[in-house]
Amino acid sequence: MLYKIFCSPTVTKEARAAGDDKVNLLLGNIFAERGMSLPMDIYRSLLQTLAVRPKKKHFKKIVAYIREHEPIERVSPQLLDQLVNIGIN
Repeated sequence: MLYKIFCSPTVTKEARAAGDDKVNLLLGNIFAERGMSLPMDIYRSLLQTLAVRPKKKHFKKIVAYIREHEPIERVSPQLLDQLVNIGIN
């Protein structure tokens, strides 16, 4: 359920048709709008779900969110390994 909430945009169909979500991958993401820093377990859960149901755009959204909202010190080596493995697959 968290995966659906995180990856589903809340923008209008017109905005998606205009291509605004292609420029800003986090457009309509309720977590990004609030500038929330999520626990590392949430990212791990999102990536595990992504491994089962792979979608390139959702992978890009998760990576963009981590890059934008997480300081480099908080990103663990295990999370980076998981990102790399899923990105390769």
